Amino acid sequence: MGKSGLKDRSLGFIWLLAALIVGVSVLAAGLYRFTDIFKVKPTESRIARNLDLADPHWVEQLAELNVPSYKKDFSIYSAFSYSGAGCSVTLVYATRAGLDDIRAYYLETLDGAREQGRNTAGRLEVGGTAKGRRVEVGNYFSEVTNLVRVDIEMDGVYTEQIRRTIIASFPQMAIDAAPEIAALAVGQSREGYVLYSSDAFALDSYADVPAFSRAYAYEGTETELRARIDTLASRFTDPADALIGGGTAEIKYGGYLYQIKPVVSGGETLVAIVVQSIPAKDANS
Repeated sequence: MGKSGLKDRSLGFIWLLAALIVGVSVLAAGLYRFTDIFKVKPTESRIARNLDLADPHWVEQLAELNVPSYKKDFSIYSAFSYSGAGCSVTLVYATRAGLDDIRAYYLETLDGAREQGRNTAGRLEVGGTAKGRRVEVGNYFSEVTNLVRVDIEMDGVYTEQIRRTIIASFPQMAIDAAPEIAALAVGQSREGYVLYSSDAFALDSYADVPAFSRAYAYEGTETELRARIDTLASRFTDPADALIGGGTAEIKYGGYLYQIKPVVSGGETLVAIVVQSIPAKDANS
């Protein structure tokens, strides 16, 4: 074969290769834009290793990895809680699905599923396990939609990693900046949570902003603790920034929203303090 023949074949191969590259590029661009084939799927290990507490979706993703929700329209709130070494995740979501269908779904989805408590036309109580973890499913009454609550007990090395991150990320500087509140947070703390609400219309929280909570042991009775919380009214006097009375307090101070209330658990009196950063747009309004 002559040089011209070889040249023609080389040119043809180059054009074929170029066309193939263009075609693959167009296909890849289309898949990337219109599908999630290239999207990195969340896993428990990825969530734990790359935990971003500013991301309001990670708890919901963790819950869905264990127990997929049923015809979820939108989330109401999600929380990761710890008590000692025990941990759990909670997801509350809204769905227009009927309660009987929701009940049937969880009875089929959960291992060893069973109805427990009261199960009626308006009440849902189902228990079981998923991936060896205990799961409880219930509902809240609503006239316009069904609100489903899923509680999942968590364990394992990644759960412990998440628990340590949450404890280390508690905004202690916010407590220290308010000495009168810090004086209530001197007991031992063994339990807490981080919670994300999706309710943009709530008056007592900010949507998609992590709300950190700790419960501190209190040396005294619940009645004494309520009276002591009420004394915060002498320090935080602006009614626009403080709602204090009846043994509970909701205070805006120094760029944070504090919520303080007594909790009695196992015969022990605890003071629960929730701290949430106030978004700049709300702080300036």
